[in-house]
Amino acid sequence: MHLLRTESRSSDEAEAAIDLGQTPGDIVCLSFSDSDLGALAACAEARTSAFSLRLASLAQLRHPYSIDLYCDGVAARAKFVLVRLLGGLDYWRYGVDELSRLAREKGFDLAIVPGCHSEDPRLDAASTLPVADLRRIWRYFQEGGSANMGALLGWVETRLGTPAPWREPAPLPAAGRYAEACRDGGTAGHAFVTFYRALVLCGDCAPIVALADALAARGLRVTALFAASLKDAASIAVLQQTIAAEKPDVILNTTAFSAKLDSGPSVLDSADAPVLQVILGGSSEAQWRANPRGLGPADLAMNVVLPEMDGRIITTAISGKAESPRNAALEFTRLIHQPVVSRVTFVADIAAAWVRLRRAAPEDRRIACILSDYPGRGGREAYAVGLDTPASVTSIAESLRG
Repeated sequence: MHLLRTESRSSDEAEAAIDLGQTPGDIVCLSFSDSDLGALAACAEARTSAFSLRLASLAQLRHPYSIDLYCDGVAARAKFVLVRLLGGLDYWRYGVDELSRLAREKGFDLAIVPGCHSEDPRLDAASTLPVADLRRIWRYFQEGGSANMGALLGWVETRLGTPAPWREPAPLPAAGRYAEACRDGGTAGHAFVTFYRALVLCGDCAPIVALADALAARGLRVTALFAASLKDAASIAVLQQTIAAEKPDVILNTTAFSAKLDSGPSVLDSADAPVLQVILGGSSEAQWRANPRGLGPADLAMNVVLPEMDGRIITTAISGKAESPRNAALEFTRLIHQPVVSRVTFVADIAAAWVRLRRAAPEDRRIACILSDYPGRGGREAYAVGLDTPASVTSIAESLRG
């Protein structure tokens, strides 16, 4: 059977069997999150270690045969295997079962921790480490950042018998301003851009900066805010305070899922302003253009269906995943978000139009449906966009055409 060895991937690759072609390493770290893997890769590149490290995306290990190949060829020969599992046990049950069996058979340490804010006793049971150690590892990822990732690797190396510097997980701000994407001086209105803190911690903010530049070019003042999660209490407090103080005209949100709380609406609803859902694609631009649906199932669920539960206005993907240079020592190619200029421009135009509508006198408000071609795919996208006066409908409609 011929298997494809590949680095390019999307979060929806589940059908093809893939051989990653990695050689065994002492420490193996697996995650669905490119942010996790990118942060670990950046940290590993900046430190020396007596142990070899392998990183791999679980998105490439969804086919049972791919899992078998990786477990037999890499994990079975490791000393420590760490899995951070977004979505819980059922998203990678076969892999969890195989690693759990193999760890007990071969004797390597296995830590499987959840990728969310909730503990999962089933993952604890599948692991071989004490629960206290699993919680420590989980906190390293929850806090994030290069210092915590370095401490995590140091703790693992110390556990394996070679003392290395490490400390307990150190808290980092859950939310705050991202100065590199804040833009002052705009007089046409005020736009907020909200995005995951994980992008800051792993240095993967190019689409956020590109969007801020595009909004500023349309006369908007821009405040970029990162947050651990729109459901995290500390993040909510920062966002609520900033929204109340600065009163944005429009919010461009790039976080996934619904942000509604059991106790009430999303923190973004407190702005009483249009909330545009902006998508950071989980596949490459080429895959996006080749797919008749555009977005794959995971992106559609996380960035379209669930955000619509909050009443967000869905826009389009402004970035796709692209490969950075391969790290030969880690046998890993990091995927980063690459802005798609035409889509960034399109979303910035929509945001500017909504601001014009918000600031227009009631008697001058109009709504127009803007159609734009998907280049090379034969599809069309439609948006209801606020326009300030009847005379502007034609000119703005032309400017919004993709």
